[in-house]
Amino acid sequence: MPGRLFREESVRAVLGWLRRLGVPRDDQPDLAQEVLLSAFTSLSRYDPARAAPARWMNRIAVHVAAHYHERQRHRREVLLEEAPDLAVADERPGAEELIGSEQQRRLVRSWIDALAPEHRALLLDRHVEEIPMAEIARRRGLPRSTAYKHHARALAAFVELAQLAREGEPG
Repeated sequence: MPGRLFREESVRAVLGWLRRLGVPRDDQPDLAQEVLLSAFTSLSRYDPARAAPARWMNRIAVHVAAHYHERQRHRREVLLEEAPDLAVADERPGAEELIGSEQQRRLVRSWIDALAPEHRALLLDRHVEEIPMAEIARRRGLPRSTAYKHHARALAAFVELAQLAREGEPG
């Protein structure tokens, strides 16, 4: 019997019922699917002695349409005469910021270049390449604690260079 219930003519009947029950055309296919799914999932409770298959599916359609109209009644749409101004500030940096950051990048690069080669390599591996300290220690054949000490010394040398450069800047 399920094969007879879920045929194309059943779908057309459900769509017709939903249309006569006042469901807008755009929502009819979705609600028809809901009706058919509900019928399929409750098929084990269907008793042919109580109602014909079409009548049973019609009752499901009436129930689904009633719930649809209830939800629509509580749904609020606010129509605006004019679209609100949704201007969003551009998060990208402006030309001045780009120039400033480029200058700063060159300055930092000059400090890095002035470091001893072992300090420079360590800082670039850790902070530019983002290699974990455990991997840096393994590559260099060092205990992890020693690698951290080398990193601290490299950072201290970098900070010292930066401070010296800042002290030499005109005021």
